[in-house]
Amino acid sequence: MKKTMNPTMNISFRTLPLMAVATLLWTGCGEAEAPAEASATPAAAKSVQVGVMPLTPQHFTHRFSVQGNVETDRNALLTSEFGGRIEDVYVREGAQVAAGDPLVKVDTDVIERSMAELETQLELAEVVFERQQRLWDQEIGSEIEYLQAKTQLESLQRSMETLTEQKDMAVMRAPFPGVVDRCLAKTGEFAAPGAPLVRIVNLSDMKVRAMVSDHYAGQINKGMPAMVIVSGVDTIETTVGRVGQFINPANRTLEITLPLPEGTAFLPNMFASVWLEDVNLDSALVLPSSLIQQDINGDDFVFVAAGEGTERTVEKRVLEMGMGSGDVMLVERGLSFGQDVISKGATRVVAGQAVSIIQE
Repeated sequence: MKKTMNPTMNISFRTLPLMAVATLLWTGCGEAEAPAEASATPAAAKSVQVGVMPLTPQHFTHRFSVQGNVETDRNALLTSEFGGRIEDVYVREGAQVAAGDPLVKVDTDVIERSMAELETQLELAEVVFERQQRLWDQEIGSEIEYLQAKTQLESLQRSMETLTEQKDMAVMRAPFPGVVDRCLAKTGEFAAPGAPLVRIVNLSDMKVRAMVSDHYAGQINKGMPAMVIVSGVDTIETTVGRVGQFINPANRTLEITLPLPEGTAFLPNMFASVWLEDVNLDSALVLPSSLIQQDINGDDFVFVAAGEGTERTVEKRVLEMGMGSGDVMLVERGLSFGQDVISKGATRVVAGQAVSIIQE
């Protein structure tokens, strides 16, 4: 007799192995995830390593800049005092000259002829005056004749002196020692009265003239440290030599001058940047500007490592900043000497977080 099996039992025996495999897989996955979760807990609790900068008193100076112009009082453009043909040019551009050296001579033929005619008249006037004086001493002749002869002689003498001075002015001379920077005179050309002929420059007495806003009028004084910079030429430390006593109403500025040392490479009419030192502190609390952050409220702040030892806690300190100088800024309020500002890793921490100090 043939045996038959229940279909329901047949299905159960077939699905049993599959259920066992699924159970094993689910159990295995759960056991594998448990260590991962356990290992994640220590990693999250591990403190961040940061570097700190101790706050110590620092020397702080602040300077503000104004524009100036390089000048010299010994920069003369010499002109002809009267018209005439240029007879001779004694110098060339670049020549060194001493005070009184001849530079250019204008033709004086007309003056010399006038002097010759006047000399003849002067000789006659002297003879007439001497004769009238002898007669006057002998009480002969009238007083008016004596006075006329005397006046005529004195007038001719003054005329001769004037012509002599004009003849001397025909030779242009150097007013001070220096260098012939430009020579416009050419032999044979006509020099009109007032025409520029020669420029003489002396670089031994240089200065910078600058205009400062009246906002700084109370801070500028004679002897104030300053720095003069001409881009591509030189940088010179100097002091304020003169402070003006008048505010220009057109632009509300105060004029100052700063002497330059002899031998400087600066030249007249160069543009210069003048940096004036208005703040000088021997013991200041300063921070590199790169360490200062801003929060969503626009407040400046830094993180400090509070506590002792290598394990610290992060604290946020809102700052009130002062003026800046270069890459540092003056701290007015919010920090004190002795605190440790987080200088490395500050962007990876938040207030209240535990940190470890890197020993450098």
